[in-house]
Amino acid sequence: MINRYTLSPMKELWTLKAQYERWLEVELAVLTAMEKLGEVPTGTLAAVKKTVRIDLPRIQEIEGEIQHDLLAFIRSLEEQAGDAGRYIHRGLTSSDVKDTTLALQMRDGLNIILEVAYRLQEALLKKARQYQDLVMVGRTHGMHAEPTTLGLKLFLWHEEVGRDIQRLERALKTISVGKISGPVGTYSQVSPEVERLTCKNLGLQPVRVSSQILQRDRHAEVIAAIAITGATLEKMALEIRNLARSEVGEVEEPVPEGSSSMPHKRNPITSERICGLARLLRGNLQAALENVALWHERDMSHSCVERVIIPDSFLLAHYMLVKMTTLIDRLVVHKEQIQKNLDLTKGAIYSQILLIELVEHGMVRSKVHEVLKAASKRALDTNTSLLSVLNDDPQVAELLKEQKIDEDALLERLRATSHRIIGHE
Repeated sequence: MINRYTLSPMKELWTLKAQYERWLEVELAVLTAMEKLGEVPTGTLAAVKKTVRIDLPRIQEIEGEIQHDLLAFIRSLEEQAGDAGRYIHRGLTSSDVKDTTLALQMRDGLNIILEVAYRLQEALLKKARQYQDLVMVGRTHGMHAEPTTLGLKLFLWHEEVGRDIQRLERALKTISVGKISGPVGTYSQVSPEVERLTCKNLGLQPVRVSSQILQRDRHAEVIAAIAITGATLEKMALEIRNLARSEVGEVEEPVPEGSSSMPHKRNPITSERICGLARLLRGNLQAALENVALWHERDMSHSCVERVIIPDSFLLAHYMLVKMTTLIDRLVVHKEQIQKNLDLTKGAIYSQILLIELVEHGMVRSKVHEVLKAASKRALDTNTSLLSVLNDDPQVAELLKEQKIDEDALLERLRATSHRIIGHE
């Protein structure tokens, strides 16, 4: 991923140096297990730990000669470790190290993502409570429907992010596994006990069964959870963009960007960027799903794909969550414009509430529907409130007066509903 869309601490997790450090961590964990079980001479681990380090230039030099990154890494360690080096990578295959390392990276990456997702969820709840009394236009098909509150809109997002968190937590459990079972997963040269102890030392669970590799349905599940989270963020960003349009103007990004040619412009570029990056996450999911089916015990078709889609998905998801959290924290809300838009239909957006009231007090539903439809059009045509137009009908006017139905009463109903749904737990 280009630096423009990478943030700490996620970007440090996916560097080449970090990958080599994880490879070394896995190799040392295997030696720890083998020495404990008496499968290598006592003192092997101490000798290796004392002498080896990550030598990037040497690893790359060797890889240039033999065209195998893991083998180049192992040979670099052997050169440094002397006689103890012959026990490094004993009985293992490359995927034991690579897949277990990738699981560690994805585990730690998910924990970083979850930390920001928790913050976003908290920010949404705080804003939902702050604006639970702010009545605004609800829209369906892009048209004014019934009033809602800004608090309810934000609380809806809070709940959806909560489901994203649940998916990410399930994916975290799925990917927190390791595999130290040798070629094609048969433990031909390494014991299951080594795998168990190695995974324990790394904070992973050993898989019950593997082939040469960890099965890629696990990785697809992680990328799916990330992609769905991206879709949630896109949904939020798209709504912010729509509410920020010049014709609507109800909310605004904290730092909208201008135009190089038009000084008046205030563009919602952060929201637009989130919407665009969500497309990449969905594309990465397609590739992750295609990685599940491989030839026999494994082939290499998945490897080159994962070098791109896994780091990029984690980096993008982290970036998007951080940006959305900041956006929500500092969201600019234009209350006067919200009220102005609420008044645009002259009260017609209260038509269903009025319909139900009139039906419950004796009027025929079909007749009330026609009365309100006609009254709503007349209110718009004459620039008069719907309640004023309805008061011209003696039967309706009497009922409205009797039930003390006015605009303030209708707004209070909405606010009460908003309070009940959001709550204060």
